[in-house]
Amino acid sequence: MADKKPKDQQAQDVSQTDSTPQPADELAQLREILFGQTNRAFRADLSALESRVNDSFTKLNAHLDDQFNDIRKLIDQQITELSNQLASANDNHSNVQEQLQHTTDKLQSELEIAETAAKNDNDALEAHVVKELESLDNLFSKRHQELLEKLQQVTSELSESKTDRKTLANLLSTMATNLATDH
Repeated sequence: MADKKPKDQQAQDVSQTDSTPQPADELAQLREILFGQTNRAFRADLSALESRVNDSFTKLNAHLDDQFNDIRKLIDQQITELSNQLASANDNHSNVQEQLQHTTDKLQSELEIAETAAKNDNDALEAHVVKELESLDNLFSKRHQELLEKLQQVTSELSESKTDRKTLANLLSTMATNLATDH
């Protein structure tokens, strides 16, 4: 019971505790008095700086995004142009190749026609030459045979009749002239 205090005294102790400041509260009040205004100004400046940095960072991000999009558009445009140029070059190459193939085929066909015509002409010329040679051979053989027959006839006439030398010389001269004109 000794620990128990009368109610009045307890109430007095509580009121004394309320009215006496605690040391932590006193320090906070002192800090507020000395540095309060500076601290609030510093926090306001820090908040403004943070806001400006965030705005600048946002603007920089937007600017970088715009530049990146512009670069991407430019690259896409150049890729499209290069693709179109490549397709055009491929088409031109294909056209040139087709023209060369067509020209080659045409020249091949003309060469085959020319070879066939030359072969036909050669065969015809060879046949004509062979025919002419046979004709000349027949003509010379015939003339040779005629001359041999005439010579035989003259020889037999000479043996049968004793013609004079003048007639014989005349006859040989005529034969020589005939032989010379045949060649």
